[in-house]
Amino acid sequence: MIEWTLRSAAQPITWAFSFSFTCLVVGRFPDLNKWTGFLLLAAPAYGALQASPNLTPILQLNDIFSRYVIILFSHMVALNFMQESSTNIADNKTESIDQSWSAGWKRAYNSRGVGETWENPYLWPEQKSTVIFAKRSSEATYKDKPVEVPRSRHSLATRGKWSAVLIRLGYLCLNYLLLDIYNEYRVSATFGSFTAADVSPEKEILLRRAIQQFFSNDTPVSPITGREIAIRAFMAANKFIPDILTLSAFHDFLAIIFIASGVDQSWEWPPLFGSFSHAYTMRGFWSNFWHRLIYKSFNFHASTFTRTLGVAQGTSFSRILNNCLVFVMSTIMHGVVLQVHGSSRAWGRGTLIFWGVQPLSFVLEGLVQSQWRQFKKSSLRWMNQTVISVFERVVGYAWVAAWFMWITPKSVFGLMG
Repeated sequence: MIEWTLRSAAQPITWAFSFSFTCLVVGRFPDLNKWTGFLLLAAPAYGALQASPNLTPILQLNDIFSRYVIILFSHMVALNFMQESSTNIADNKTESIDQSWSAGWKRAYNSRGVGETWENPYLWPEQKSTVIFAKRSSEATYKDKPVEVPRSRHSLATRGKWSAVLIRLGYLCLNYLLLDIYNEYRVSATFGSFTAADVSPEKEILLRRAIQQFFSNDTPVSPITGREIAIRAFMAANKFIPDILTLSAFHDFLAIIFIASGVDQSWEWPPLFGSFSHAYTMRGFWSNFWHRLIYKSFNFHASTFTRTLGVAQGTSFSRILNNCLVFVMSTIMHGVVLQVHGSSRAWGRGTLIFWGVQPLSFVLEGLVQSQWRQFKKSSLRWMNQTVISVFERVVGYAWVAAWFMWITPKSVFGLMG
């Protein structure tokens, strides 16, 4: 990669602004012909993606922007083809579609659908829809049903402009501080430092070695040790913690700008990540805790594809198939980003294994949950439900941790070659 200068970044910056402005224009005219919108977006999206590695001197920021280009392009294409995408939850259906620049902004840079009829549910904790914030009426209705009032009057969603800005500034500083501490001490505070033996090829295999070590008379070439478990836990945590802190910090930074400028209100910037209380199942981790920037658009593309193949939607089979396709698209997205940034292993097992195998956890989880529900109904009626709930949470968090400690090192070893 060439040394970064403002002159060398002129082309990437131009492509970035070109793509961003095109998204704004297409978002402003939601009744634009579907394929016209697609064609308008394709060229600047491709240019912005190809030029993204040289956008800034900060490699991590360039990587995030590359993913942002793909996610925004996916969102804009879905927005063009979704029939309900032009309707805001606060709109009167008898009024004409708002084609102001402000409305275009709120449609285009809004992949989670905040304030739209197709928004992701529970973007604000304990609040299923943002309609109560959008309509600001005690008699508001949504889909002919009364709207729940905000659960907490202390919610950040109901704060005034400067109160919301100051609180988010505090979150921004906290995320930056935690990220700095994490980057400084993440290795030394856990297992000291890496050695060549820690990343030897035989360490990638876990289940077969565990069976040999604990359930047979055969001794594995490389026995599982406490140090290895600590390293696997570190690899699993390191897959997510930097993204959580970094993306949350960027999210708060942008929220401060757009709330302070009056473009948006506080309720239009819900937290990027959900509550960790949902992360005790793999489905809950990906659909409720992890950011849902790709949730609507990838699911739209997946369901459109399976519907074209004649698969009836709304069935268990279609949900599993669509989930698999969503992770296939995630695999492609991460592979493309790695390739654009010059990785020689962009399409190797490091990328394919981690993202491609995730749907397997849903299937395994679903089978166990089905059997557990039957057992609970037939044999545990006498037990206190609180005790059962606590047990389920503990086992659930252990399962999620175990899954990531198994699959993440395979990705890390694959990318290392």
